[in-house]
Amino acid sequence: MVNGWERVKSEAGSYLKSSGFKIFFSGFLPVSFGLTGLLLMAGCAPKPKLAPEERTPQNVLRCALRNQIKFKSCASLVKLKLKGDKSKFSGTFEFFYKRPHTFTLYPRTFFGVGTFKVKGEKDSLIIYFPKQNEFYLGSTSDFAKTKLWGSEIPPNLLLEMIWGKAGLEEEGVTYAGRSEELFWYQSKDKDWLKEYWIDPKRCRLVKSRWRQNEGEKSYQIEYANFVTQNHVEIPCQISIKSQAGDFARIKLLERRFNLPIPDDKFELKIPPGARRVILETQKED
Repeated sequence: MVNGWERVKSEAGSYLKSSGFKIFFSGFLPVSFGLTGLLLMAGCAPKPKLAPEERTPQNVLRCALRNQIKFKSCASLVKLKLKGDKSKFSGTFEFFYKRPHTFTLYPRTFFGVGTFKVKGEKDSLIIYFPKQNEFYLGSTSDFAKTKLWGSEIPPNLLLEMIWGKAGLEEEGVTYAGRSEELFWYQSKDKDWLKEYWIDPKRCRLVKSRWRQNEGEKSYQIEYANFVTQNHVEIPCQISIKSQAGDFARIKLLERRFNLPIPDDKFELKIPPGARRVILETQKED
């Protein structure tokens, strides 16, 4: 039986080939090799995107914004590790996303294929457990409060990191200074104060911090293991740490943008007779 990821790769390969593009789907090249291996073969480091005289705060921000992929769909193979006082798990997942707000997620290892299936649309979340023939239906924000999730790091934040939403935009972002050879920027909306640290040579967002305007929650986010894809540099590892000490690491083993993902990859049919379950919520500390 061909799994969803292999099917997407196969169909995408045919599509890209017919469109005149060449792409290699012959197995998953280790992320640690990627750009680093190519540079070692070339015997040189990547050239800076901006010359020293061009590295003004405005130019660096605009260069960093250009160094992001614009996409309508995304297919990823993701290894997720989540660790905290109330939860600890790791596993590999197939993740499919299309704009504006639809995604599906299927486990591949640890949990076992077919253990559960997830579909989200806006703030609506459905989780189906085939073996028990049970399902959860609710909002993503309500699911974050359940014992089943059990982490201070909300699933919405993890999802945004997986599909590449760093929150970095030109509008509303102001330059705040320099820190450890990085340019430091800030933005504020109704919920969050967001800080960004950008490498001015490579135009890479390497670190950010999100802090609640009202409340004590904050998240430190670090981006690493950059590779070049679609002519921009994207991180293949994202680490998140909450103010409470909970930790998450996202490793993007494979990620492709703007693929012709089959419509049925976004379907999650709940069979007749499946029982809806109410998940127990966590007690407030």
